[in-house]
Amino acid sequence: MTNAAFRKRTPTAEEQLGDLGLRLEVLDRAIAAGIDARAASPPFGPTNAPGLLDWIHRVGTLRQLLAEEGWQRLDHWNAGLVRHPSRPILLGTLQGNRGTGSPDAPLRSDYAKGPAIAAMMRDNDHDQFALFENVRNEGFKLWFLVTYALQLEDRLVVLREVSQPEPTPQNQIIERWAHRISLPPMEFAQTRTLNMDGPEEVDFPIALRR
Repeated sequence: MTNAAFRKRTPTAEEQLGDLGLRLEVLDRAIAAGIDARAASPPFGPTNAPGLLDWIHRVGTLRQLLAEEGWQRLDHWNAGLVRHPSRPILLGTLQGNRGTGSPDAPLRSDYAKGPAIAAMMRDNDHDQFALFENVRNEGFKLWFLVTYALQLEDRLVVLREVSQPEPTPQNQIIERWAHRISLPPMEFAQTRTLNMDGPEEVDFPIALRR
């Protein structure tokens, strides 16, 4: 019998999401809600309106759908998070780069993170070993639905993944990741060109409390 017979099967992305208590359908709906809001942004609105509306509706829809499955919204640090009903897992949203969704490409957050997000990452993993076995009871594990929207002629492509960053000091770009769950991109037809610029996330300097 060959060693291949004893080789551990690599779980699919859907199985890895399931271990986190997530379903791809929920992520799809949240991302689609953000894109719909982006498309409805006033043409003469501020330049950051499309990205901000996308973020607001993506976060709102994601938390609403997960709340229906027992998750709890978490607003203590104004970071738009949601908490797993029974495990020390937090989920937020994050804007990535062109490496989003490609496991062999470097992934970076589009913006540096403030003290609130940095504090919530302090109990994250430092390596890429056991994905779920090493969850510690004393601290939360902060994961992100990472997205990056690309304008391609008459369509919009959203690159995406669900990933856990390694602990990152405040005011630094997130570029080291303990775990990455790559997901296939989503495509949306468009009737007009969307403004892809402008920040879409908010992070306030509020001390972490438990």
